[in-house]
Amino acid sequence: MPNRNKYLSIFFKEGREHLDSLQKGLLALEKTPDDKVLLRELMRNAHTLKGSAKLVGLEEISAIGHRMEDLFEEIEKGQKRVDDQIIDILLKGADAISRLIKAFSSNEEIPFDVPQFLLAFDQGEIHPQVVEKKLQHEIASEETVRTNVKILDSLINRLGELIINKKRFESSLLRLNELCNTNAKSPLLPGLRQFRNDLEEDVLYLAYLVQELHDDALALRMLPLHTITDGFERMIRDLSREHGKMIEFSVTGAQIEMDRVLLEAVKPMILHILRNCIDHGIETLEERLVEGKKPKGSIEIAARLEEGGVNIVIRDDGRGINPALVRKTAVSKGLLGQEEAAAMEDKAVIELIMEEGFSTRDFITDTSGRGIGMSVVKKNLERLKGNLTIRSEVGRFTEMSLQLPLTLSMMEALLILCSDECFAVPLSYVQETLKIRAEDIVTAAGKEVISLRGSSIPLVSLASLLGLPEPSKFFPEEKLTVVVLGQGSQYLACAVDATLESSGIVVKSLSNQMKNVHFVFGATILGSGDPALILNVPDLFTAAEVGITAGFASRLGRDEEKAVKTRILVVDDSITTRTMERSILMAHGYDVDIAISGEDALEKVAGTTYDLVISDVMMPGITGFELTRRLRAIEKYREVPIIIVSSLATDADKREAMDAGAQAYIVKGSFDQGNLLATVEAFVG
Repeated sequence: MPNRNKYLSIFFKEGREHLDSLQKGLLALEKTPDDKVLLRELMRNAHTLKGSAKLVGLEEISAIGHRMEDLFEEIEKGQKRVDDQIIDILLKGADAISRLIKAFSSNEEIPFDVPQFLLAFDQGEIHPQVVEKKLQHEIASEETVRTNVKILDSLINRLGELIINKKRFESSLLRLNELCNTNAKSPLLPGLRQFRNDLEEDVLYLAYLVQELHDDALALRMLPLHTITDGFERMIRDLSREHGKMIEFSVTGAQIEMDRVLLEAVKPMILHILRNCIDHGIETLEERLVEGKKPKGSIEIAARLEEGGVNIVIRDDGRGINPALVRKTAVSKGLLGQEEAAAMEDKAVIELIMEEGFSTRDFITDTSGRGIGMSVVKKNLERLKGNLTIRSEVGRFTEMSLQLPLTLSMMEALLILCSDECFAVPLSYVQETLKIRAEDIVTAAGKEVISLRGSSIPLVSLASLLGLPEPSKFFPEEKLTVVVLGQGSQYLACAVDATLESSGIVVKSLSNQMKNVHFVFGATILGSGDPALILNVPDLFTAAEVGITAGFASRLGRDEEKAVKTRILVVDDSITTRTMERSILMAHGYDVDIAISGEDALEKVAGTTYDLVISDVMMPGITGFELTRRLRAIEKYREVPIIIVSSLATDADKREAMDAGAQAYIVKGSFDQGNLLATVEAFVG
């Protein structure tokens, strides 16, 4: 087979799409077992997987797809009914195919005994040791790296450089304006002013074009939230069954688009929180009935746009978090004193579960805990310039909110001066800026604080935190400039030399050597051409709390000058099959069009005359047999050769194709380049 690797790559992509449809469809079929339309769609998915896999020589995948198709047929004929066990078996069939695709696409060994799995599938008893289920429940982030994605990232970075240079042009233009507005008399001044006007127009147009290009490039990197949430329902179904619980799951706002990098990074965090909801939040059926709750627990993911970012809220209607038990645990571990714990508000107490090393099994409820690994979730979220907040009410709900930017390539920032150095502070953290006098500062528990609307907020010198030289007077006679930062329920007032302006900045990543530098996560270039470091606000909170100071496409076809002698239409809903057939035929001098369905084929034949038609059978809507009959009813296609290429191999199928008007029938299992070309040449030469 020519270019097998190319077709394998196409199959792997198509296979994952069919698996995704199978996963979603099976979960829907479990809820609506009498949906015949859905059943036929699932059968078609399994059929296409079977045929496409056989076409590219992946017999193991084809065999499992065959078993699944047979089981769907038994359901359709009423020989078996849809129940939990049938759905489990079919889902595990999809899992097995998924693991095989992953293994084959990575050139790894087959991860389980396929004949043993097929035997267990036929018997309806697939145990974990036959095929592991960890693929679907893997928490670890799998970063999707493709060549075109890398090129796109590089393009965005280069466009970022253009934006920076655009800002430098604008800054230079301001200086030119100053020269042109001078009162000095010079014969050069009129010409200079005309040059200024022309340059101003050019710079304005350049700014427009660069910004449009950058926005378009960013849009290409944006993906909808459902890219990661589509698989969650399956995971929740399986885990809830393992725990003997009944759980309803819903997602709203899944159409909201975010940067691909952010989506890939936040997925394991959401998975972890969902696991905690199932394991520790939602009660058992018996417990819920005793509490007067409906038998089925509820887990919801709701996403909404907020102030240039996105807020992803994960909520369950389970046990909730008990602040009293959190206080008790905090005191027993020496994290808080008795008086300090008693004085803390419940909201602040609940957020203690995000602290590193905070044990969770002995609090929240009397029987289980919540918060395992929540400190890791919080830290990883902070690296993405995000925040995590928690709301909970005992016996009613727990709600975790993940606030994230939409992209990490650009952000709004407040520019500040500190020790005569310019820094950028992400605007999402800035609550307000204000001026205070020395008498506005008081000491509480050995720390300097300011009062703001009834709340005491710690005051620190930003220069001190960053390890920079202090101003000659920390508390000058004039008012002190303070930037109030917020993170969750915490606030921090930072004294700075001055605040400059709020501005959109292009984020430049730090070099590998600087990845672990505290207090800084990136840099930007100002309009003046000077660099400015972007401060990592969560690091500032940590330092203030503990008193730390710093320091893409291949091209295949015939020669352009080669004359087109025969025009062929290939009809198949499988991208793997139609791409392979088209490539083989075009490489041998044929002009080939493709259609993705019977309906698409009928539209194409209405406007074009083809010398030969090659069609699959099992397609959504009009099948290959029905397409053949409809073509024979069209005057100009009554004598046009029609070849059926299908994985259906019974004599009954071949007879139906012949009765419909097809002249040849190729079984995908015996498909090869020579077979296809010989059949085509027999009709059109």
